[in-house]
Amino acid sequence: MKEYFDFKYSRQSLGVFIVFMGNPLIFFFKEVLGFGGSSVFTIFSLVMGLVLMIAPEDIFRKFWKPNIPITRLAFYFLFLAFVYYLFFNPYFGFFSENIYVFYRDLGNFIFIFVFLFLLVSVSNEIKDYFLPIVVIFTFFGSICLIYSMATNPYFVIGQRATVVFGDGTTTSSGNPHVYARNAFAGIYSSYFLLKQRSFFWKILSSLNLILSGVVLILAQARSILLAFLFSLMLFVYFNTSKKTIQKAVSVLIKPRNLLMIAFVIWLIIYFISSQPHLVNIINLYYETFLTTFTKAMLTAFGMVDEENVDLSAMGRINNLEVVKKTFIDNPWLFLFGGGFKYFYIDIPVLETLTDLGVLGFLAFSLMNLMIFIEALKAMKSQNNTFTMFLGYFYLTYFVGIFTGGEPFGTAYWFIFAVMMRFLGIKYFVKTPVAVKNPYTEPSPQTPLAAS
Repeated sequence: MKEYFDFKYSRQSLGVFIVFMGNPLIFFFKEVLGFGGSSVFTIFSLVMGLVLMIAPEDIFRKFWKPNIPITRLAFYFLFLAFVYYLFFNPYFGFFSENIYVFYRDLGNFIFIFVFLFLLVSVSNEIKDYFLPIVVIFTFFGSICLIYSMATNPYFVIGQRATVVFGDGTTTSSGNPHVYARNAFAGIYSSYFLLKQRSFFWKILSSLNLILSGVVLILAQARSILLAFLFSLMLFVYFNTSKKTIQKAVSVLIKPRNLLMIAFVIWLIIYFISSQPHLVNIINLYYETFLTTFTKAMLTAFGMVDEENVDLSAMGRINNLEVVKKTFIDNPWLFLFGGGFKYFYIDIPVLETLTDLGVLGFLAFSLMNLMIFIEALKAMKSQNNTFTMFLGYFYLTYFVGIFTGGEPFGTAYWFIFAVMMRFLGIKYFVKTPVAVKNPYTEPSPQTPLAAS
C-alpha cells in the first residue's frame, strides 16, 4: 500500500478530487445524511478540498507550468466574463431584487480563481497517487447511490437512479448526471489500476469496474452514455492494431481459454434463466432508455406529436427559437453579446455567443477544442495513466458543452482548470528512470518557478 500513498501527494490528490469530482459524495452527505440542504455544506466541502491542496513548503514558492495556450484562452474568457459580470449584469447592484444571485456568481469566480492558483502550486507528483484516490471515492460514491435508492420509499425500478433532493417525492428531485460521471470515472480509473501487481487494488478495481458499469446504466444520463460510447470508440481505435488483434486471437483459440469462455457463457446463461425478474429489470431499463432517447431525437427533428414530446429536448428547441428570433431582430447583439447570463439556452457553447458575443464564443470554443486535442494526444501516446484518465473523463464535459448547462459556473470550470493544468504538459514523458510507483511512467518534475 505504501507505493500508492504519500501523505503530501495523496492529500493534495484528495483535495483536487473533492473540488472537481466530489459532488456525488457532497450530495449524499447533504441530502441523505442530513448535513444541511443549503449551499453552506457545499461551500464547506469545497473549502476543505482547497485547504487539502495546500503544501506549506510549496505555496507562494513553487509554481508548475500549465498548458500555456489553453490557459491564455481560459483567462481571456474569464476576464471577459468578469467584466460583463460587473458592467453588463442584470443582477448587479446592492439594491437588486436578486442580490443573492449576484453574490453567488461572485463566489463562483472566487472559487475558480483560487482553484486555478492552487493547481499551479500542486506538484506534478500527484500523477502517481491520483488514480487510487479516484478508485476509492468513486466506489464509495456508487455505494452511497445504491444506499440512497434502497432507503428511498418513493424509488421504483426503471426510474433514473440519483440521490434525491428534499423529500424525494418527484422523479426530477435529483441530479443523475453527477452519479453517471462518477461511474464513468470509476470505470476508467479502475481499468487503468487493474494492471497493477497489488492484489488489493486488483480486487477493489474489479469491484468498482462492475459497480460503476451498473450505476452508469441505472442513472440513464443520455449525455454521459453518449460520451461513454464515444470514449469506447476512441479507446478501441487507439488500442487496436494488427498485432494486438493477432495476439488476442492467438490467446482466445487456445483450448484452455476456449473452455473457460464456454464455461463463463454457460454460467451467465444459467444465471439469467434462473432469475427471470432480473431479465425483466434489464429489459425495463433498456426499453425506458430506448423510449426516452427516441423521443428526444424525434422531438429535436420535429417528428413527434405534442403528447409524446420530450420536455428536456423541447426546452432547448424553444430556447434556440428565441435566440434565432433575437438574432433576426437585433443581429448586432451577437457581436458584443447581450450581457452576463443574458439568456439561458442550456447549450453552453451557444450561450457564450448570446451572452458575451463573438469574442467570448471564440475563446470558449477554441479552449475546448484545444483541450479535446490534448485529450486525444494523451489517449494516443499512453505515456501516463493519469493524463489518459483525464483525457477520457473530459469527454463527459466535451459532450456536455453541446447538451446542457451554463458556461460560467464551477461545474465546468473546475474541470477546465484541471485539464489546462495537467494535459499537454511536455514533461509527462517516458524515461528509463525507475520509480517506486509502477503504474505510471516517471516524468521529470520541472517547476515553472522556485525560490
